[in-house]
Amino acid sequence: QQLAQQNRITNTLLSCCGNQTVPCGRPGCTVCDDPSTYGSWDGTHPTEAVYKVIADGVLHGPHSSPLPLAKTCPPS
Repeated sequence: QQLAQQNRITNTLLSCCGNQTVPCGRPGCTVCDDPSTYGSWDGTHPTEAVYKVIADGVLHGPHSSPLPLAKTCPPS
């Protein structure tokens, strides 16, 4: 949750697209105004904001071992 707060993901329990009555992609579904504040796109798939948290964690830490990936592959 700390990472979510740092990345402004404030809607962690709701999906951005669709709802329990109308699934994403069906006529009448609604889409949120700002997907970057949601953790779930459609109740199954993460949003780009979540993928960014994951990628940053692997590239810059703390989700890599022994070193963050960015430190093992310097830019050319």
